[in-house]
Amino acid sequence: MSPLFQRITEKIIDWATRERNIERKFLVAGAICITAAVGKGLAISVATKIFGHEVTLSALPSISGVLQWMLVGVGVLLMGCGAILGTVRYFHHRSDNDRRRILVIEQRGLRDTTDTPLIDAIPTALLGRKESILIDIRERIKDGEVTHPEKALERVAGLPMELERRRSGMAATDISTVYGGLSPVPFTFLAGLLLDDESKIVVMDWDRNSSHWRTLDGEDDGASFFIRGFDQIPVGSKDVAVAISVSYRVDVDSVQKAAPGATVIELDLTSRSTDSHWAEEKQQRLAQEFLNAAIRIADLGATTIHLFIAAPNSVVFRLGRIYDKRNLPHILVYQYQRGRDIEHPWAVDMPVQDLLQPRIRYTSAQ
Repeated sequence: MSPLFQRITEKIIDWATRERNIERKFLVAGAICITAAVGKGLAISVATKIFGHEVTLSALPSISGVLQWMLVGVGVLLMGCGAILGTVRYFHHRSDNDRRRILVIEQRGLRDTTDTPLIDAIPTALLGRKESILIDIRERIKDGEVTHPEKALERVAGLPMELERRRSGMAATDISTVYGGLSPVPFTFLAGLLLDDESKIVVMDWDRNSSHWRTLDGEDDGASFFIRGFDQIPVGSKDVAVAISVSYRVDVDSVQKAAPGATVIELDLTSRSTDSHWAEEKQQRLAQEFLNAAIRIADLGATTIHLFIAAPNSVVFRLGRIYDKRNLPHILVYQYQRGRDIEHPWAVDMPVQDLLQPRIRYTSAQ
């Protein structure tokens, strides 16, 4: 099935199964009553032959004049009620939209989505005027490599202040937040960490197969991380590397080169795929398993976690949101760059515990 045909089919299904509002039901019922009344004067008979026998078909039975006027009256009353309710709903909806805001956060970096911006794909269930908050670092990326990580970091680190500015003077109940992006792993994790206090965020991701933004509406396959390596952590170890494999397998050798001396813990999704992350429940479960592993590492006395992730953007963002920056160890999230001697050349040192601002940390071989 082509992506265009799939999208058209989805739109038709949504339209056919949409909930009808009460004023529409009043209007339809009124129209039926009036049609039935007027139909009295339109009664016709059609004579035809079927297998040699003459058959007469009558369209509508005749009704009395009193009943006809009663039907007209009921129909007019129903349509009038529908029109009044529709008008009230329209002005209420317009007032509600004027008051409410949808803040749409889009991170751009790994792919040009200017022809399909996230703001144009917001679910219709969200009400309010849409405002785009664009974090665009594409000019800092050349041939898939981040050329100036410090400059790109400044864009992401300013996200909380930009949100605060947009929310100034507004009630929290009047604001909805939507997030989506295609950005390098460290900056995506950082965005999630900075937004960890947000009570509710609608997360969307880019569907590479159909080339459009999509909500996390898939079915949960029940898969969980296979965790290994905890029994290898030496007593008193301060540095632990965590390799999370969701879409691809993180190469343990490259992890050890970037974080020499750190014991490697693997959170491996055995059913790895670039298209197995569309269930909200599954992402919540994987994020909780990551949090449990981080807590366990902290309990063993480690002070720094070196994090290496191969996962879709929405999963990385969720891992950042769930990380407890007040109680868990310092964490560095590494950028992967294929073809280098050190394939993880730098990391973002996240603003955790006493570190107030994120910073770029280059590996020792740089």
